[in-house]
Amino acid sequence: MPLDTTPDWRARRRETILAAAADLFARRPYHGVQVDDVAKQAGVGKATLYRYFPSKEELYLHAFDEALARLEARLHAPPPEGAAPEAVLACKVRALLTTFTEQLPALKVLGGDHSHLAEQMRTVLRRRTSRIAAALRDVLEAGRAVGRFRSVDMEMTPLLVIGMARGAVMMAGDAEPERLEAAILDLMLKGALAGPAGDDAGSLGL
Repeated sequence: MPLDTTPDWRARRRETILAAAADLFARRPYHGVQVDDVAKQAGVGKATLYRYFPSKEELYLHAFDEALARLEARLHAPPPEGAAPEAVLACKVRALLTTFTEQLPALKVLGGDHSHLAEQMRTVLRRRTSRIAAALRDVLEAGRAVGRFRSVDMEMTPLLVIGMARGAVMMAGDAEPERLEAAILDLMLKGALAGPAGDDAGSLGL
């Protein structure tokens, strides 16, 4: 495997540009951010920025992909030793909601007027979704193995959780994240816990 020969300063500059772009795109709609704005916040010239990202669209896509990559890493991080499956699932749902809330302007682009950009973003989202779903599947399977979760469709259920989190943020983005998290977990855990139907959610120890 060839070694990465990219100088550290180039990698750091790229990260700085992406961080500036992510911050601006999270606070403004796509059309409200100019490349000049990103360059100024990153502390680089416009020509320098274009050497890393040849267009505003490319910059937007990379910033979106980086956000999903960070979500992936967070979801795949080993849980604390001895953590109950319910608590691990709660952490993963919280991570989904946090990222989707931060990326709400980007999610709106998916259904907006920038059709070419939206299609490219859907491609990025589809590519990342498989690994995001895998992290959710892992905790569901771990919970099933110890008798905490019942058997569910391990292919579709993670996708439904992702869809619930994304839909909740898009449709009720002004709601407190804790409320969205509680609603999703209530729906998930009451249907997934092994034991008598109608177990009180307060007994979950979350």
